[in-house]
Amino acid sequence: MNNLSDMKKDQPFKVPENYFENLSDRINERIEQEENPKEKNLIQILKPYMWMAASVLAFVLIAKLILTTAVPTDFQNQPISQIEDSSAVNTENVESDFFFDSMSETSSDEIIEYLSDYDIATDELLANL
Repeated sequence: MNNLSDMKKDQPFKVPENYFENLSDRINERIEQEENPKEKNLIQILKPYMWMAASVLAFVLIAKLILTTAVPTDFQNQPISQIEDSSAVNTENVESDFFFDSMSETSSDEIIEYLSDYDIATDELLANL
C-alpha cells in the first residue's frame, strides 16, 4: 500500500519562465481590446429593424388573407344559393310601388325581347299567364 510519506515531495506543475513578468502587460492589452470593440457595419445595426419590419409585414399580409377569404362582401359575383338569408338585403320594407312603377314604363315587347336574348322560353311564360 502507498503511504503519503513514500510519495515524492516535488511539485508536479511548473510555471513557464517569465510568466509573471509579462502578466500585467498581457492583462492590460486584453482590457484595451475589450474597451475598444470593433465597430459594427450598417447591416449589423439594421438587422433587428429589418426583422421587425418583416414580422409586421408578415402579420399584415396574413391578416389581410384571412379577412378577405373569411368575409366576402361582394354579393354581386356570388350565386344566390351561397348567400344566406341573414346576410341578404332586407326587402321587407321596400315599397311595392317602386317595383310596379318601373315595370309600367317597360312594354311587353321589350320584356319578350329581353327574355329571348337570354334564351328563356317565352312560350312557357305566356302560357302560364
